[in-house]
Amino acid sequence: MPPTNPKRKSQPYRGPKLSPQQQKKRAQLYKQLTDAIDQGYASQALGKLREVEQRFPTDVNVHMLTGRAHASLGRHPESIAAFKKAVDLVPDEPDIRHYYASALHKGGKFEEALLEFERVLYLKPDHFYALRHKCSTLSDLGREDDAFKAFENLQEMARGMNLTPDRALAVAVSGSRFAPKLIAAQDAIASIEECIEDSDETSIVKAGYYQLGRLYNHEKQYDDAFDSYVKGKAADPYEWDPELHSERMDQLIDCWRTDEPIPFSNARGVDGSRLIFIVGMMRSGTSLTEQMLAQVKEIVPGGEMNAVSRTIPKNEIQKLKHTQRFPLNRAFYTQQYINNASQRAMEAYNEVHPQFSVTDKQPFNYVFVPLIAHLFPGAKIIHCKRDELDCCLSNFTQAFSRPHPQTQDLYWLGRYFADYERTMKAWHDIPEVDMIDLQYEDLVDDPEGQSKRIMEFLGREWTEDILEFHKSKRTVNTASRDQVRKKIYKSSVKKYTPYEHRLDELKRGIAEGRARPHGGTPAESNS
Repeated sequence: MPPTNPKRKSQPYRGPKLSPQQQKKRAQLYKQLTDAIDQGYASQALGKLREVEQRFPTDVNVHMLTGRAHASLGRHPESIAAFKKAVDLVPDEPDIRHYYASALHKGGKFEEALLEFERVLYLKPDHFYALRHKCSTLSDLGREDDAFKAFENLQEMARGMNLTPDRALAVAVSGSRFAPKLIAAQDAIASIEECIEDSDETSIVKAGYYQLGRLYNHEKQYDDAFDSYVKGKAADPYEWDPELHSERMDQLIDCWRTDEPIPFSNARGVDGSRLIFIVGMMRSGTSLTEQMLAQVKEIVPGGEMNAVSRTIPKNEIQKLKHTQRFPLNRAFYTQQYINNASQRAMEAYNEVHPQFSVTDKQPFNYVFVPLIAHLFPGAKIIHCKRDELDCCLSNFTQAFSRPHPQTQDLYWLGRYFADYERTMKAWHDIPEVDMIDLQYEDLVDDPEGQSKRIMEFLGREWTEDILEFHKSKRTVNTASRDQVRKKIYKSSVKKYTPYEHRLDELKRGIAEGRARPHGGTPAESNS
């Protein structure tokens, strides 16, 4: 995903006329809000930004920061809306329009993003990053020939510039996307390595190392590939506390799996039977599953939605950076809350389609499974599972578009997987939850049999169209966008094998997470 950096010094913030003292005070506020977003506290920043926007609705700064905050939380529709407000205020400013285009890209609105990048280039024909991101957008649309032509134009533009190390690396990274098909892998590797050490722009350096990892993997230079992924992590480090996360998961399970009577019933007057939630660890097959279901008549893919997470009360304490609130305190979940939250979330699903079935493939919704069962009575939940080492390695070697700090370190990632695993086991014990497990390895080994099993669970008729998902023109806005354009393949099974000698810390994290006593419960009961 192309980097979006509204903090770039050329950012032309504009707002209402202020006195020097007011300007200083406002600048201090925006600095504090920027720091909060950068440090992983975007939710808190948004509360203040809403107040400021009410007072100063024509201040471009507010909308730009709001867009950044929503983007850091993966709330792409809200991010797009915020940047659109900025564009409406300053329509002829190419940089602001570029940030809007990038938000559309991240939100999966590839056709709209392409149009906006074209508009930026009309306003400023030598806008380097707009042309680079146009190239990326065309690639994501599957228009490979057009994308390569755009890349050649980028190279031509670069030859006429005195390129900074950052821009030189950006050109090399853009070209690497066409390797090994249109550019030799070793040539792409050499181009990146020639300039990566001199660049100091985090997002480009990180992308460069991940492309090196991908290309070295293709060349079967596995240690070089792994080293590149490690350097990519080091280029953009994040903090994570695996023990604190485990404690939060203890609280989560204790809140929802209890012998005490629940003080509310299901949302009243709500039929959730047309909603299909696809949950699990990232990189577990959720995109593939949704793409297959999207071939079924009257099932509309919603992508990774955040309708449920947005209903969590602000009173819920959030201690970990770059994380969402968890439903930990039963006292907050009254009948009135359940009714109101269900109505608010259902509005988002109705926007996808007001009558047909809608899929929500936000993997992180696994945290909210019991809540989903109460918000949307009758909803179906598909839990995507994958071999622990394959799943975790895929998370470690993936350059995600937003922070996932638990993937920064193999030990952390192992602990996180163990917590996810026991949480899903706990949810299976809750009677209200209507959920089926779908093992990735079983799906790729027997796609017809497993897809028939899923369709039976959903009460739908199976058709062969489900197996032709790779022919769909639908674009996927996740790290799996390239995979779902191909027929089902088995090469991702046991993919960890060449790297297993580097995975001791991952195995240690998984083992210690599984052995850890949880919430005062003996470890044996969690095995």
